Amino acid sequence: MGKRNRAALLPTNIPQLQNLIKRDPLSYKEEFLQQLRHFESSRAIFELKPEEHSTDFQDLINFISQVSPCYPEETKEFPDQIITLLSKHYQILDAELRRTMVQALVLLRNREMISSTALLSLFFTLFRCRDKVLRDILYNHIVNDIKTSNQKAKNNKMNKTLQGFMYTMLTSAEGAAGTGSENAIAAKRSLDVCIELYRKNIWNDAKTVNVIAHACFSPVTKIMVTALQFFLGNNEDEGDSEDEEELPDIKAMQHKQNVSKKTKSKAKQMDKMVAALKKKSKAKKKAETFNFSALHLLNDPQGK
Repeated sequence: MGKRNRAALLPTNIPQLQNLIKRDPLSYKEEFLQQLRHFESSRAIFELKPEEHSTDFQDLINFISQVSPCYPEETKEFPDQIITLLSKHYQILDAELRRTMVQALVLLRNREMISSTALLSLFFTLFRCRDKVLRDILYNHIVNDIKTSNQKAKNNKMNKTLQGFMYTMLTSAEGAAGTGSENAIAAKRSLDVCIELYRKNIWNDAKTVNVIAHACFSPVTKIMVTALQFFLGNNEDEGDSEDEEELPDIKAMQHKQNVSKKTKSKAKQMDKMVAALKKKSKAKKKAETFNFSALHLLNDPQGK
């Protein structure tokens, strides 16, 4: 590509430059460095008015997070820069820009360019944001990341750190003024994470159970009810109860398959659906015993 054409890429055609860099990082290193310098100057301007939305700055964050594996040395400070921006300004950031920053960090974490503990501590804090879409993104990443980190063996050091942080989040809601306060919202989502990890048999120790037990005495009604439902064997939220009613009847599905025109693809698809439904049904039947086992992990104040 000639110099004139290359110049046309900058600074207006970042998506095209991104694709070219992924194909040939060495040839486009100078163009990347130019964009990196542009990011640094944009970051300095952004710090002056962090509450304002900047499409240009947002595009640069997305661009650098996408191509950072091509230039690990040049972008080694980038994750910490985004973490710092979020930590300092998360409450006043434009919602779209904040989500872009979070998704950039998730991408960097998936590529192991940032440690789990540093990122997840921030993500628990970001549960305070009044942005349901963002909280769902955070929740899914936290659960999946902790699950991945404990896949081969229990990551006790990380688990202990995060469990302690989660306990802090729950206690921070004890002085909260109502269910809708930022601390109460963050504590509720942190509790949801804790319960989900127990159900997935990832955090199935006494510390986890006792953190949930502490939530049973929360002054925030939603937190208290969620914790009590866990110990009572009510292992789904209200919204999930509708799924149970809509669960297709396995025998009816199999009968429908028998009377309809049989094909290999339809039969295969039906087998998969039946297997998935049986698995879900089996998991629901195990729920009561599962939560009953949690009661045995509770600390006995009388030492009996």
